[in-house]
Amino acid sequence: MSSVLLAEDEFLIRAVLVDALGDVGVECIEAATGREAIDVLQSDRPLGAVIVDIGLPDMSGEKVIEAAAQHRPDVPIIRCSGASAPSALSPNIKMHSFPKPYSASELSNFVASLIRKAP
Repeated sequence: MSSVLLAEDEFLIRAVLVDALGDVGVECIEAATGREAIDVLQSDRPLGAVIVDIGLPDMSGEKVIEAAAQHRPDVPIIRCSGASAPSALSPNIKMHSFPKPYSASELSNFVASLIRKAP
């Protein structure tokens, strides 16, 4: 089973996504804050993808995305946001954007397909 890092501060959204990802054979490592997510990114835990909500309580999700790009350059990053504001991220960071609101099944199927494509 592949693991993904899910950085999402809303408990109910996280719970629904954990269930939906589990249904497609993907295990979640949950992070409710940016700091928790960065700790996972700096660890040796294997990851198949990183899902980041932009609105985290302690820092911008974009800082988590930058950390993911630095510490896990080969791991797909999925940016989730309801905001249409332009990103301050470097254009060199490769990521997929998933606008909110989204369906948990759409996101989980997308993540599973990314993981299957990974080397």
